[in-house]
Amino acid sequence: MIVSNVSLGGCAQFNSALCAGAGEGHLGGGSHRPTLSPTGHLVVAVCLGFIGSLGLVNNLLVLVLFCRYKILRSPINLLLINISVSDLLVCVLGTPFSFAASTQGRWLIGEGGCVWYGFANSLCGE
Repeated sequence: MIVSNVSLGGCAQFNSALCAGAGEGHLGGGSHRPTLSPTGHLVVAVCLGFIGSLGLVNNLLVLVLFCRYKILRSPINLLLINISVSDLLVCVLGTPFSFAASTQGRWLIGEGGCVWYGFANSLCGE
């Protein structure tokens, strides 16, 4: 169930179906029900591993080629470099946490890490 703008901490104050449904599977209430099987987590981890490593290698290659060959330094290519740097930051700051969470089948770095993860990925444009 997707619930936006609902504070789970306030669920103890209200006795409604919305708060009971919002607490399921989240921090602060209800029971934890995994949404994927261990095989599903493995498939997601493998996909994230490929995405992260290929993204890292390809974006580094773009940056190296841009720095090495002066003919590529045009205003249009600067936009591509901006996209490449942004994607490289997501590969470095975001994908490893998703990969680790998928290998273990749960989020590993707590609520503060979740907020940081969301901030880093939003900042980098993903």
